Amino acid sequence: MRVAIVQMSVLPGAKSENFAKVEKMVAQTVQTNGNIDLFVLPELWSTGYKLAELSHLASSEGEEEAIFLGDLAARYHTWFAGGSVAAKTKVGIVNRAQIIDRQGQLQACYDKIHLVPMLDEHTYLVAGNTPCVLSIEGITFGFAICYDIRFCELLRKLALEGSEALIVSAEWPLVRLHHWQALLKARAIENQFYVLASNNTSLEGTLFAGHSVGHGPDGTTLCSFEFEEGVRICDIDRQHVHAIRQKIPVFSDRRPDIY
Repeated sequence: MRVAIVQMSVLPGAKSENFAKVEKMVAQTVQTNGNIDLFVLPELWSTGYKLAELSHLASSEGEEEAIFLGDLAARYHTWFAGGSVAAKTKVGIVNRAQIIDRQGQLQACYDKIHLVPMLDEHTYLVAGNTPCVLSIEGITFGFAICYDIRFCELLRKLALEGSEALIVSAEWPLVRLHHWQALLKARAIENQFYVLASNNTSLEGTLFAGHSVGHGPDGTTLCSFEFEEGVRICDIDRQHVHAIRQKIPVFSDRRPDIY
């Protein structure tokens, strides 16, 4: 499977400009690289991290973004998975990752489970309660959004439920770049799955870390960014995951009766 990780500077509050940027980056990627099976976008790619303004920026159930990505998915015969949006629901606004198939249909959603207390996310958002694991054309994916990657229990649960790859969408700050890099590689190694992570990049206003990355199930770096906008391609193969898991059998060697 060919996965395209998109790193972009999300413009805060500028939905139409962010839509146009995504459309351009997807079109250029397909034109340059041919068929792409799946695109990964950053957290809150349409609105940016404007928490206090989400009450008017968020769309009902994330429908506006789902329709836009659905049109792109059908046009380029590709999946979108992971890029999160602010979605108005009956219980409040959630930070929602959307998974959209090649026909442009919304197949699943994941609402961010862990809200960041240091940034008062709980004041503006409602936490999700349900992890998401989904098979996309023969490969099983789990989903995480930003702060989620600090919680190894969640990601191990995704692996135990069959995930062979983890998609991470983030607006991770520059001040904790070294945490971002260490955690992503550790999550790939300890769970022996691919980690495909897309982050916002910005050196104006709030400083976001960029450094989106794709790691293999042994922690090998398959593609990487620094602060530049762009797209990188990762080729992933579920057979590689299972070869690693057979070679170092951490799952069968677990002792859950003790811990």
